[in-house]
Amino acid sequence: MNRLTKRTLLSTAIAVATFQAHGAGFQISEHSASGLGRAFAGEAAIADNAAVAARNPAAMTMFDSAQVSGGISYIEPEVDTTLKSSSVTDPSNGNTTQTGGETYSDVAPSAAVPYFHYIRPLNDKMAVGFSTFSNFGLATEYPSDALAGPGAGKSELLTIDFNANFAYEINEQWSVGAGLNAVYADASLTRNAGNLAPGLTGLGITGATDETAHLEGDGWGFGWNLGALWQINENNRLGLAYRSEVDVTLEGDYRGTSTAFAGKPGATVPGELELNLPDILEFSGYHKVAPKWAVHYSAMRTGWSSFQELRATGASTDCVDSGTSPGVCLQKDEKWDDSWRYSVGATHYLNNQWTLRAGFAYDESPVPEDHRTMSIPDTDRYWYSVGATYVASDSLTIDGGLAYLNGDSETATETEATGTYVFEAGGDAYILAIGANYTF
Repeated sequence: MNRLTKRTLLSTAIAVATFQAHGAGFQISEHSASGLGRAFAGEAAIADNAAVAARNPAAMTMFDSAQVSGGISYIEPEVDTTLKSSSVTDPSNGNTTQTGGETYSDVAPSAAVPYFHYIRPLNDKMAVGFSTFSNFGLATEYPSDALAGPGAGKSELLTIDFNANFAYEINEQWSVGAGLNAVYADASLTRNAGNLAPGLTGLGITGATDETAHLEGDGWGFGWNLGALWQINENNRLGLAYRSEVDVTLEGDYRGTSTAFAGKPGATVPGELELNLPDILEFSGYHKVAPKWAVHYSAMRTGWSSFQELRATGASTDCVDSGTSPGVCLQKDEKWDDSWRYSVGATHYLNNQWTLRAGFAYDESPVPEDHRTMSIPDTDRYWYSVGATYVASDSLTIDGGLAYLNGDSETATETEATGTYVFEAGGDAYILAIGANYTF
């Protein structure tokens, strides 16, 4: 199967999301429409549909019958970046040139992110489940003639998690669960010469739109997840879940200035990139405080400190990054920190047909100020969500959710090769989700 066909098929399975449209960094939370309506507060403990398998496998023991859940989230970001100034040094003569700024509008494209979950009880003690969803993804796209081309360009990552789970009820209060994950990742990155072009003519660069780097590849990684559920009583329960780090080796092709430094200008060579997807720890609570009201909350830690660099490598005769690092096609430090997401929500059981919900979340950015980049200009963000569930029949329920994400606007400095760029980035996003749950 050729690469174009493979990517087309994958796009119909799960679409890549944008950095401002989901969790901090490039984390995706859109595993259910009901969860979106409460800003994903209480996800490891509520278990109101089969999507809980993706957050806490232990909660699968709460199901008396088999259930399938599926849906899709549509994400509409409004993200702008302003290049305030740049300083470029010509490597051929050492002369430095100061250039003015540019504004790049809507650098994050819209996306559709589907999900699918299935849970089946085996008996009154055990249950199994299968989920397909995405935990990570991003896409940013700048004009090919942007002055900041060496740091902007196009970036795209999609991941698909295939997760099989098993749960066991120890007693009336305690359940545990575990699962295995196979994660497919597909990524591409393009960088252009921008205002570095005049100093790169010796490497075959003739203008600002010429590519200085293009890397694309795909690969598989494997991990595991664990969960525990404490049902204190009929109206109160706590959940704890952990998902392991997954290391994916992306194998593909590279072309760019690093091949020119190796004496192969214009060549496309084999390369690979190690992508470290972080671990996730989540604690959640659910409390029914009145016959028609419940409150819920979550605290989630994402181990972004595993994401320290983007380093693409190849044969020493194919790539020499910046003319000094044989075997390195692309090197970029990221140096992210672990981050936390806090969410609170409320559910109102209006009547036998309608359930209403709302939530708020604070999402902490893992990107240190001195390592914020134009390709992932991540900032802190605030979620405001509402949603509802409609009982269509004894077997079918319909979920809907709407969220507004407000991101901080931050100014940062990025250094790329012989260019330094001062930029301001920020924006908002809207997410609309719809899903259905069918009980057998």
